[in-house]
Amino acid sequence: MRPSFFPVLMLALACASPRRYFLRSELPILEGRFDLAVAPGPWVHENVPIVVSDAASVPDDLVLPTLRSLMALPGASDACDANTGSPRPDAAEYCVALYRTPQDWRVSWPIRNLLKEQNACQPPFGGVDDESFGRDVPVIGFAHNHPCGTRMSSQDLKQFPALKMESGLWTMVSYAASPSGRLARDSRNQLIPAWAWLATGHKDAPRFYKWNPAGEVFQWNEDKHHWEFQATCHPREASGMRSPRTLLPQCSPELKW
Repeated sequence: MRPSFFPVLMLALACASPRRYFLRSELPILEGRFDLAVAPGPWVHENVPIVVSDAASVPDDLVLPTLRSLMALPGASDACDANTGSPRPDAAEYCVALYRTPQDWRVSWPIRNLLKEQNACQPPFGGVDDESFGRDVPVIGFAHNHPCGTRMSSQDLKQFPALKMESGLWTMVSYAASPSGRLARDSRNQLIPAWAWLATGHKDAPRFYKWNPAGEVFQWNEDKHHWEFQATCHPREASGMRSPRTLLPQCSPELKW
């Protein structure tokens, strides 16, 4: 263990009004790259627990409170222009990393952009700096919200933990990993698969989705209290001036919303 990378910011948390998120501009980045931001953790929120479990994947006791709490952040839901159906200027996407320490499962503080934030929130591919366990904690995956209740995009399907290869290149992986390349294993010594999560819909009627690198998409069924398989989806490649964030993935069967 070592001192947190965020001592000044965390001290400010205790002295000022309760913090709800970090701006991306407040975060350190690796190698001078904007995409390799490092998020602080864990998220200090009354509704987001630290979960002790030997489960082989992230417990829903952590996932569901995290998704609900994302929807409650400023501009995170129902921030649509009634005339155009597009996100209002106050709309915002937030990103968090779900990760594992040697003792439990945790979630990082939400990150909010101030540049084109209605369109995207870039996950903290540089990993998490946990206040107790430092920066070599494996990230299982990222969760984010869509402020206007929109569908999953092709770009969403591509966001998974990143690590640095021996060659010096960064690559996304299909298993929980720290940026240094440490892979997480469960109690049976099996690698822990990576996942991604989306909170969308309306604040009083949210829809929660998760998917793995194979593109298997599941939706949370609140009545039955489990994740139901919906479809296998693959991203469409953007062409011309189109952004992959505006393209819906190709799903089989067709994904219903």
